[in-house]
Amino acid sequence: MFVRSKRPVPMLAGRAIAMALAAALAAVAVPAAATPVPDSRTVWEGDGLPPGNNSLGEVALLPLDDRPYTWYAPLKLGGGAGYEVLTPESDVLGRHFTPGDGAQAGEWLTRAADQADDAIIALPMLAYGGLLHSRDSAVSEDQAMANLEAVRQVREENPGERLYAFDTIMRLTPEGPWRTEIRLWATVLDEVENLGQEEKRPRLEELEAQIPEEVRTAYLETRARNHRINLRMIEWAAEGIFDYLIIGQDDASGTGLHRPEAEALAARIAELGVQDRVVLYPGADVVASLLLAKIAVEEAGTEPAVYVEYSRVHGAEWTAPYQNIRYQDLIHGYVHTIGGRITEDVDDADVVLMANTGGNQDSVEPFADRIVHYLDDGHTVALGDDAIAGHTDRRLMNLLDEEIQRGSLDSYSGWNIGIPISQSLSRHALLQRAEAGDVGPGGAQSSASPILAWRTELLREAAEHTVELTLSEWVQTNAYRNYVRADTTAYASALGEPNPQIIATYYDEIDAYAREHTTPQAQGIFDEHFADVPRPVGTVDGQSLTLSAREVAEWNIFLPWLRTGELAAEPELTTELVTEARR
Repeated sequence: MFVRSKRPVPMLAGRAIAMALAAALAAVAVPAAATPVPDSRTVWEGDGLPPGNNSLGEVALLPLDDRPYTWYAPLKLGGGAGYEVLTPESDVLGRHFTPGDGAQAGEWLTRAADQADDAIIALPMLAYGGLLHSRDSAVSEDQAMANLEAVRQVREENPGERLYAFDTIMRLTPEGPWRTEIRLWATVLDEVENLGQEEKRPRLEELEAQIPEEVRTAYLETRARNHRINLRMIEWAAEGIFDYLIIGQDDASGTGLHRPEAEALAARIAELGVQDRVVLYPGADVVASLLLAKIAVEEAGTEPAVYVEYSRVHGAEWTAPYQNIRYQDLIHGYVHTIGGRITEDVDDADVVLMANTGGNQDSVEPFADRIVHYLDDGHTVALGDDAIAGHTDRRLMNLLDEEIQRGSLDSYSGWNIGIPISQSLSRHALLQRAEAGDVGPGGAQSSASPILAWRTELLREAAEHTVELTLSEWVQTNAYRNYVRADTTAYASALGEPNPQIIATYYDEIDAYAREHTTPQAQGIFDEHFADVPRPVGTVDGQSLTLSAREVAEWNIFLPWLRTGELAAEPELTTELVTEARR
């Protein structure tokens, strides 16, 4: 069950790239994603090697774009649940300022859905060419709807296939030189015109005088286009086009023009009576992972129980950065969407979700102590680290590193708690199926050696994917964003890049700097926290299997877009599989 990777070998960026040319900015191709190397791994020594493609099925995924959290994370998460995830060629998805090709994406989708068992569709990629490009008016509403017709074709040609999709409510901040002023204006406009806060009208008029009218008009037209398409997608769900639709709120706060849009969408959902298959909540980057986990849990026929604990502030009293609902409501929504349930009894839990919140200066030490306690008691512990947006909480990690190895956690993310929720619940589903013997051909009663070998290899590969994803999460939000990103940005500025978030000329040098300074830290995380840490793999023929990572065969680390904001880290591990009888 090898995840398909379509990224090309990196090309050198030309020094003559001009800032104003978005197409030229995309001339730097994305490096190749790590590909499994079977010869470097310990394989099953049964009577015959596993045949062919070791997976529980294929899922066609049209991702939101090609960033780590929208492309790599769902690929590895799906692999960790036992599925092969199919994605388009990289040129279909575009890159940063170059939009994906909606028409080509639709053509790919119809072919892939015919091959796959299920499909997950990021509608902004199909309609506009990706999340970033949903924030401008380059694609007309007619063209966007024409691109989206591919979804109807998929439904008509695959009536029995699960078809899950997600759209987004446009965030307040657009792209472009007026982005900061537009965000403020769109926030105050809602507060004055919709919420009656007349005392803010002078500020509204001040902002309107600053921002050119054509800029404000283009922004409002883009929002209106997206909102009408959001409404159309809800109607498609009512028609039965989608089996499940998530409309995620891109980065937002409590007030702003997104707020009345969300209210109108919620009203339309209620009017059409589709609350059972259309949901609204914050999130864009992690939604594909949620839907992959949903498939895994549904296929397993299980309902994972999740016990949640918070750190500094309870989730009922805290809102995470870039969100607009209570953290507790967000977590419960994620768990419910996947098909799990919240339990108040830790001894009833299949997964203990430790949610690190911010909001005050209370000590995080009691929270760290409870994480250690739950691990010592043998619980499956997932850690969502959202206290500091996009960064590992160093105070928490300093405490945990004195007591545990990070690899002993079942899952982790410092980007969005939806990733560890999705990873742990989908892994639980696979382990439950393995315990029941319901993995692969032959049924629960089959014990033929080739079938047992096939099952073992499927579970080994799945465990390897999940360890690689967890390690990648630590490298991105801990090693890079905490310790290397600021220096990389400073280096870009020193080279003469006026805006390190729009690298125009020195991508090769800046990318090399980021890799050079991140890789040693990444290797240190592996050596100290992941090497030889046993990972439950599953049960085959009554024997429990355990996986241990021995070394990193290759680090594939690079800046995925022409900016220093995020890092892609795609480790390729050499692992060893052990059965209980061999211990």
